Amino acid sequence: MNKLINVKPKEYLEQGMRYCGGFTIKAILSAYGLDNGKEPKQYLPPLKKSFGFTTPKIIQWTIENYGLHCQIKIVNDFSDDKKLEAIKKELNKNNIVILLIGNGYSKNGNYFWLRRALMAHFISVWGYDNKNKIFYVYDSYSHKKEEIPIGNVKRTYSQLLRDWKGAIYAKSYLYI
Repeated sequence: MNKLINVKPKEYLEQGMRYCGGFTIKAILSAYGLDNGKEPKQYLPPLKKSFGFTTPKIIQWTIENYGLHCQIKIVNDFSDDKKLEAIKKELNKNNIVILLIGNGYSKNGNYFWLRRALMAHFISVWGYDNKNKIFYVYDSYSHKKEEIPIGNVKRTYSQLLRDWKGAIYAKSYLYI
């Protein structure tokens, strides 16, 4: 089975070292025609904007202020299969899934486990392909390398589970 969300961002913007929360918010608002043209970091509150980091609660609050429903769920006690099913269940309801992950990828696409342990990062999931066991992801830290139906990168189920273990200081299996 395959599933793609029936909306998508107008563009896939690439961030620098910070503001992944703002880029994620902008992509979702853009997909629903609610983006008012702000720079991604402008979607973050002033103090968070200064440092470039955000929290799931701030993302939830911002998205809901634009009239969309957003719920925070923690699945720490789920098996890997149940975690994948939780993502697919939301996508099957046509809900975009935001994940807080550990970002082990450098700009050139190479993966480093130590980087994953140190760098918390927000991404959004827009679809999946069960046959090939991949998710279609918008990762604002990556640039689009190949033509895919939605998102700017593909992540295998095992890659996503690995990354979803998070950074040292963000260890929850959290999705919005």
